[in-house]
Amino acid sequence: MVDGFIDWASLTEVANSYHGTIRDTYRWSAMVSIEVTCGLVHGRQFKVLPSPARGPITTKGPHDVLRAAVTEYVDSTQPTQETIDKRVKDVDIWARRNATKVRDTLQRCMNDPDNVYGPSCGFDVWLATALGTNAEATALRVGGLFDLTFARALSKVLVLDERDLRRVWQESLSLRSIPQDGNLAEVVRSAYVLSILLRGRYHDLVAREMGMQVMHHPMRTAILPELPRTVTVPVTYPVSNSERFMAHLLWASGFAERRQNDRILLWADNVRRMRLAVLAEEIDLPQRISDDHALRTAVDAARRVGIRTHKRLIDDGVDLAVALGIGALSSFIVDGWPDMYITLATYAASKKQDVGDRLMRPTFENRRRLKNLAEMPGRINPNFIR
Repeated sequence: MVDGFIDWASLTEVANSYHGTIRDTYRWSAMVSIEVTCGLVHGRQFKVLPSPARGPITTKGPHDVLRAAVTEYVDSTQPTQETIDKRVKDVDIWARRNATKVRDTLQRCMNDPDNVYGPSCGFDVWLATALGTNAEATALRVGGLFDLTFARALSKVLVLDERDLRRVWQESLSLRSIPQDGNLAEVVRSAYVLSILLRGRYHDLVAREMGMQVMHHPMRTAILPELPRTVTVPVTYPVSNSERFMAHLLWASGFAERRQNDRILLWADNVRRMRLAVLAEEIDLPQRISDDHALRTAVDAARRVGIRTHKRLIDDGVDLAVALGIGALSSFIVDGWPDMYITLATYAASKKQDVGDRLMRPTFENRRRLKNLAEMPGRINPNFIR
């Protein structure tokens, strides 16, 4: 089994989604809540990798409720200091050498996010939430409203003297939320988004070095390292229609409570119940011949492990996914690390095995199920189809 990192930014989308009614949820929050729920139920391996400058996850409010609620099956971890220093240096050097390209990407993210991430992605709502409602939790998590671990890279890309950057960072610490207008607001928003992007690249490099999996928040994907297709073979792990409806059901179940913190706790407890039942093979969620049959399978399975189901909430969740253009979660695709393929090829050659058969077989194996997701190191990409 391969261990993996799940993005804390993805986990917090679950907490964000429970701030209002289910119909108020923005696109990224709904989409990521569904994929995180599905991944946690069927995955055996996820940990959270915090900012390189800090130890275990520290936060407050609903995010701290979430952290405590999932600690049983999602703990935080840190690589060795040597790995941290090496990968921070890699990201810093890359960003400064490619400052013009990174600056252009940042500007497109800020000014035309739908062109970068897809239509109606919800970037503006996500950013307003991070630097508004969640500003204190954000500052606690990374030591400020943006991450000074990458100060030199931030300074170079933002064309801002590093001393001025640190002054802005210090000023932002005294604010409970960021003003909508003005130079301070512009610099903080840009620095926050850029540090999020740089940490995503850092997480990716750490996971690759450690031979682990990583599942990023979609916001991080804009500057991730490219994986050469001539070396890697993406492996698809299908999500059955009953597994998909179970993810919708579990996420929607949280809305049965009225308060945000209570919703988070109910969701986490329901995920834990279903996760234990699935891992113990007490529950099976196979592909069904129709969506109606798949929904009944998911509802019956939930009731068997003591999870309350609410048809109206399930329908609202499915309707929201349609209205937001999210589509259906159909699979998780793992893009393997090139280094790992070389390692496997060397091993196979030493055993006089057919390398092509060893590396390609998983792609075409019809019996592959979501429970096998932890078998291969690489970058996990949730796939939604409309």
